[in-house]
Amino acid sequence: MVTPEKKLMLLLPLYLLAPLVILGANHFLGQSWCEIGLVLELKTLRSLLWGLGIAIAGLFLLLLLKTIFRLTTLNSQETTDTESPKIPLPQKSLAIVGLLFLGLWIGGVEELVFRGWMQTQLEIVFIPWLAASTGSMLFAVAHLVWDGRPGLWQQPGLWILGWVLVIARWANGGNLALAWGLHAGWVWGLAYIGEFMKPQPVSQKPTWLVGRPDQPLTSVLDILLMGTTAGLIWWGNRGLYPF
Repeated sequence: MVTPEKKLMLLLPLYLLAPLVILGANHFLGQSWCEIGLVLELKTLRSLLWGLGIAIAGLFLLLLLKTIFRLTTLNSQETTDTESPKIPLPQKSLAIVGLLFLGLWIGGVEELVFRGWMQTQLEIVFIPWLAASTGSMLFAVAHLVWDGRPGLWQQPGLWILGWVLVIARWANGGNLALAWGLHAGWVWGLAYIGEFMKPQPVSQKPTWLVGRPDQPLTSVLDILLMGTTAGLIWWGNRGLYPF
């Protein structure tokens, strides 16, 4: 499996190139940015912030539950202060802000590609649910490029995650902002938890319950989080939340 550092170096050129490729594809097909879900208005910022909040709150709530029920151990529970020196607050704050911007960029580009451009093209050919299933499958398979064979365990979870993000676009009236916020929030939350809290599944517990080390979306609780998020944003579509 590719290390996070090598993965970032591999992806950086692709993430810089992707918006330009979509710009060219839109010009060729006669499509606008609005048609693929990129709308610049005040509602977009509001939906983006809602998505960030829902995703981050969900991740930390799940981590809290896993810790309470002793399904996960954190770095602070396993190491002493000598083994794990404290990171200075300015350095930690800078890292947190950097991770947030990275999450917004990665989430934004992936949503533009998969839930934006690709979902729009697929819905021209297929009925919406089939388009969502196909796009989510391609989204999941794309992660194998850098995750390799170990990433096979995450494929079902990534497919479900793709579906949740499509639902977020539908719930937001075709606007990508809510899906972008969710995606960015998950990227930031996982990066923060992995870097500063270092959770590890308890080895004595079944893998289906605690998941695999350093592989999100490989436990039934992770899938339940996705389902809960989908339900929350779908109810939001009925006017319960100002998406």
